[in-house]
Amino acid sequence: MNKKRIFTLLLLSVSLVTFGQRTLWTTGTARTVPAGQQEFGILQPLQIGLTPTLELSTQPLLTLATAPNFTLKKRWVSDRWLIATQHTYVMPTLLVRTLQESKFQSLLPDTLKIPYLFTFRNEGLASRRIGREMMITGSLGFEFTLKTRKDSLPFFNHPALFMHSSTFNKRMLWFAGLKLDGNICRNYNFMVDLDFISSGWNIKNWAVEHRGYFIWNKSVHFAALVGYKLGYGNYPSTRRFFILPVADLIWKINLQPPEPEKDLFRK
Repeated sequence: MNKKRIFTLLLLSVSLVTFGQRTLWTTGTARTVPAGQQEFGILQPLQIGLTPTLELSTQPLLTLATAPNFTLKKRWVSDRWLIATQHTYVMPTLLVRTLQESKFQSLLPDTLKIPYLFTFRNEGLASRRIGREMMITGSLGFEFTLKTRKDSLPFFNHPALFMHSSTFNKRMLWFAGLKLDGNICRNYNFMVDLDFISSGWNIKNWAVEHRGYFIWNKSVHFAALVGYKLGYGNYPSTRRFFILPVADLIWKINLQPPEPEKDLFRK
């Protein structure tokens, strides 16, 4: 695998873990997939409803890219406000080592020993309906990485990589965001969000990231989306802006009634 493919894979992986956000129906909100239902896409995580208020998900592409991961989302309140917490675990060790073995010298020298890395992300989500078919979600959380050795790793000086790789060097990443999901008309939905991210508490290195998606629901079982993700921030020794196109296909299987709350999107 050449350098360009490895770097593209890492960019995609970071986008999936942090903001891939994000999407149809439940991802990125305090809602959970109904018990017994599964949702999945090419980029969309595989989501499984374990109970009416507990959801398990994973990013299959990340796992295939040698970064095992899973996320548990628990909904605690199902009233006018939906309140949930979400907890993610990622082990990016093999992915970083694969990048190093690709001879990508500008990021990781051959002589550097990559320790085992264990990344944890925890966040709170609060969602509320606005009108009949629109929902706003606020999020607040933090991310950190544990490793088996104290050696420092180089920062990945690329706007799409720096923030999350900075946790490899004992930096706490914290973030806050707003997200709006809604229906445009009939089977057409939209999603827009805005996130502020800081590497460390002194807000020396920060980023503002935004996504916009247009979603077509062909049926209750299948949807497609197109959109973009862009970011601007204060990164060390690198450019400050990036933009990436996003496209995905999403399927639902074993469709279940969306209890206890009424479904947001049209059937």
